[in-house]
Amino acid sequence: MTHFVLIHGAWHGGWCWARTAGLLEAAGHRVTAPTLSGLAERAGQVSRRINLTTHVDDIVDHVRGLGDQPVILVGHSYGGFPATAAARRLGGQALHLVLLDAFVPVAGEILLDHAPALIAPYRQAADADEAWNIPPIPSAAFGVGPEDQAWVDAKLTPQPVETYFEPVVLADAPTGQRQTYIRCAQAPGDLLAASVRRVRSDPAWSYVEIDAPHDAMISHPDLLAQALLAADDQAQN
Repeated sequence: MTHFVLIHGAWHGGWCWARTAGLLEAAGHRVTAPTLSGLAERAGQVSRRINLTTHVDDIVDHVRGLGDQPVILVGHSYGGFPATAAARRLGGQALHLVLLDAFVPVAGEILLDHAPALIAPYRQAADADEAWNIPPIPSAAFGVGPEDQAWVDAKLTPQPVETYFEPVVLADAPTGQRQTYIRCAQAPGDLLAASVRRVRSDPAWSYVEIDAPHDAMISHPDLLAQALLAADDQAQN
């Protein structure tokens, strides 16, 4: 039995994984999907004190709280930054890092290095208003279908702005830790271009494509669950 730890992206929360988590559990695995500080049901905590390190700590604390059980750590979109940093800190407990249509960091980057046109306007907005955090964009932009858009839009909450501005700290990758990148082929690729280039040029990464939009955990849970189970099979062999 594998324990999947599912890490959401910006504006989302653990709630977004419910459909995929149910399928993984039906296949006999344990699943947890923590909500990162300042988001979803934890939105009341949002402050400038929440940064990327806060979210890395959230993940590390969650996994260590499971005991010694090894995990497959899955990070979606923005979640690629804190999940990668957490996987490095967790060492052998994170058997397999899976990034789903996610940003792949290198040491010292900020998330907005992948979207440099947003650096100035986001910083100006944050400096002008202490209460400002990055507002969510409509779920349709993530490929969420019309039947789910009202539900998802009502769930999305502002992203703590400092999570986009703090440089990522990365320890060395643990020996033997597997890495898989799952690209959602229906999603636009401009912001993820650098990330895809990195994994496709690095033999330490396995690369998989699925025919789904960016929020595959909502729109295509069956397809995503199959890809995650296949990643688990690879980690076991």
